[in-house]
Amino acid sequence: MKKKLSLVLASSVFALSATFYSLVSASEKELIPVNSGKNSGYVYLNGEPIKENTTVYATENNQEELIEKYGLEKPSESAKLVSIQIVNNESDNPRDLVKEKDDSISPQNIWGFKLVKSPTQSVDGWTEIARGKYFCNKPKTQSCNGVEISISANESVSVEVQTSLSLGVKEFVAAEFGRSLNEQIGVSTSVMVPMNVPGGKTGIGVGYPIYKSTYGQVYQKGLFGDTLLGGATYLEPKPSSIAVTSWIQG
Repeated sequence: MKKKLSLVLASSVFALSATFYSLVSASEKELIPVNSGKNSGYVYLNGEPIKENTTVYATENNQEELIEKYGLEKPSESAKLVSIQIVNNESDNPRDLVKEKDDSISPQNIWGFKLVKSPTQSVDGWTEIARGKYFCNKPKTQSCNGVEISISANESVSVEVQTSLSLGVKEFVAAEFGRSLNEQIGVSTSVMVPMNVPGGKTGIGVGYPIYKSTYGQVYQKGLFGDTLLGGATYLEPKPSSIAVTSWIQG
C-alpha cells in the first residue's frame, strides 16, 4: 500500500496537513489538524474521524460516499462495503505518553537537534495485517445469516518517521519517543465481524494497524538561536488496536 505525507507550517501555529493513501486509498484528502486533544478517542481514516470502538455501516445508498470519504480500496471491482470498524482494546499507559525532554545533547542527538511536538492523534495504517473470509455455499436465492468472520492480527509493525529531512533527523525523532527508527512492535488483537452473506458470495474482513501519530517541528540548535529545519511525523503502531473494513464480493 502506498502512502503520502506532506507537512505544512501555517504562520506560527502547528498545522498537520497529511495526505494518506489510507486503507489502500485511491484518493487523497487533507487530515484534520489536531486541536489540544479535542478529538481524542477518534481514529482518522483519510482525514475523517471515526470514534473508537464503533462501527460505521454501509447501505446501497451510501456505498460510494463512504468509500470516497474514508479513502477505501475495494478488494475487487464488484465488492460491496458492509462496514468499517475501529477496535481499541487498550488504554493509554501514562508511561507511554509523550515526555518533554531537555535540550541537552544526547547520544541520539549528536547534531544538536530539538523537537517541538504538537498533540498526538490516532490514524489508520496502510499495510494489511489481517484478513478473514467466509464463503456462503447456499443457492443464490438464499443467504448465510448471522455469520461471524474472525479477524485476528498477530504481526510486527515498524515505527516510522515521515519527513523529507535526513536519516539522522528520523533517528533523533524516534529517540525522542523512546523508540528506534524501524523498531518492530507486535500488534496482536482480534475482532469478530458479523454479516449476512448472500448465497454464492464471499464475506471478507481486512484489518489494518492504527498508529499514534505525532507531528513536530525540528530545529537545529545554535549558539545564537535555533534554526527551523522542517516538520516530521512520528508514527507508532498501537499493539491492541485495529481498523477493519468488511466487504461482500463475488
